[in-house]
Amino acid sequence: MVDEHTLPSDLIVGANRRGNEYGWSISAFPAALEAARRLNYACLGGQFQFRWPAATAEMYWLAADSSDRVIGEDWETYRLRSLAEVGEGFQRLVEATDFQALASGWVSLKKEINSLPDLLSAVAFVAYFVTEEESLELLAKRAQTPVGLHSPTDKLPPKESSHG
Repeated sequence: MVDEHTLPSDLIVGANRRGNEYGWSISAFPAALEAARRLNYACLGGQFQFRWPAATAEMYWLAADSSDRVIGEDWETYRLRSLAEVGEGFQRLVEATDFQALASGWVSLKKEINSLPDLLSAVAFVAYFVTEEESLELLAKRAQTPVGLHSPTDKLPPKESSHG
């Protein structure tokens, strides 16, 4: 994910790619979490979007993220926890969100909204999966980045401070 923005084919079943981001349909995302479990990936989290051929409407406030990796937490524990946390958050949002009502709020996208027989076919969950190596790269990057300048994908443990 960090440099190539590619994921294994088993992980992207049911996803489409826009730029460097993969988005899964609501029905396909649970299988992606299961594939990530089998393939030794963690999930940093994700958010919902409406995706049409000519437009994307981000719902950044509808996010399901994993909590940060804690100091001393081994990779296996962290990655399984991250997958469970994102899966639970995703499911809560799917159950609680009226995507039709949200879509009607985008007046500028009325044409795209009305062009679909099923609005849910335009909903994608954009998620970020990482391997252990990629998570370590993000951790190193985070350790070198001034506080407050982290990207949303930098969901890794904070740099340990030495207080004496």
